[in-house]
Amino acid sequence: MSKRRGILMTAIGAGVTYLMRNKQARDKLFSTVSGMMKNSNSSSNGTSKTRPRVEVK
Repeated sequence: MSKRRGILMTAIGAGVTYLMRNKQARDKLFSTVSGMMKNSNSSSNGTSKTRPRVEVK
């Protein structure tokens, strides 16, 4: 395992441990992710202001 991957896995483990022990932080994270999912679903209904994709052959 490379050093960078080991550091990444350690950071993920520390974050998971923190969330397991801190209910308030866990609830805040879940509500944030839930809000982001709702926003992404509502913006993907065709009303977004992105330009249409044009394919060139």
